[in-house]
Amino acid sequence: MANKFFNSKVFYILASVFFAIVLFFNANATSIRNQGTNQSGEVYTATINNAPIEIKYNSDKYFVSGYSSTATVHLSGYNRLTINNEENTDTRNFFLTIDLTKYKTGKFDVPVRIEQLPGGVSATISPKTMNITVEKRVSDEFEVKPKVEATQLPTGFSIDNLEVTDTKVKVTAGEESIKNIAAIEAALPSDVNLTENYAGTVTLHAVDSEGKIVPAQIEPATTHLKVTVKKPSKKVPVKLTTTGTLDSSLSGMKTKLADKEVTIYGEQSSLEAIDSVTASVSLTGITKETKIKVPLTASGVSIDPDEVQVTLTPVKKSDSK
Repeated sequence: MANKFFNSKVFYILASVFFAIVLFFNANATSIRNQGTNQSGEVYTATINNAPIEIKYNSDKYFVSGYSSTATVHLSGYNRLTINNEENTDTRNFFLTIDLTKYKTGKFDVPVRIEQLPGGVSATISPKTMNITVEKRVSDEFEVKPKVEATQLPTGFSIDNLEVTDTKVKVTAGEESIKNIAAIEAALPSDVNLTENYAGTVTLHAVDSEGKIVPAQIEPATTHLKVTVKKPSKKVPVKLTTTGTLDSSLSGMKTKLADKEVTIYGEQSSLEAIDSVTASVSLTGITKETKIKVPLTASGVSIDPDEVQVTLTPVKKSDSK
């Protein structure tokens, strides 16, 4: 009876349907597993610059220096979606660490490790290791020294006054490193040329006797620097010129300058090119004694005072007889 069933058409039909269903679900499962995977065998790569490194150590007891806070990571794998996810900071799984928890004081070559890297993804890190100094953590108070390089002053200029908002700061560093700190400098930014007074926020740096930066934490990390410069100067005469039309009732106009001489400030080459400054006043509409303040300008220099008072006294035709 059983043999008849297994040899019947019904059996073959049912068996065919069964195997068709199995093959269908197997094909779908394979499709789901391969979704996002490169079927051609192509390897996808990505280079991630400035990947942050987490430094693990007892920050209450030790001070570490000599390391970079970032590294370059080269990723490769067959799954393009996974590589794209790791390249994006918002969807990234992996992170870099340097573990110093078992190290005491000294200098060590410590590996940079990658953690939580997804399966199927390979990674190389540059640099692979870092030479790190571990010291006992100490703190002290230092005076802040404002600094301006001589090259930042034009020829003939000099520093009249230097001021910083924070005269003393708290400095934390390694026990040996802090002994090498000669000064905490508030340096004028290197791109500033002191043709005028300067006021702005600058970053503080700990330096040794040779001016080299010593690794340290400074609180506060910035201060306000004010630099007053003394410019080359010379006195020059003020020359008055008149423009406009004299009123028909007048035969002339008397003029009087409140300041016949002013001081100009600037680079030496600009000063040498100027022998006088001009005050120009219009006579149009002036029929009675008038006092006018006239602005003074000259190319490449500043003027003190930058305006001069001119007194205009009309001379009527009847008065001139």
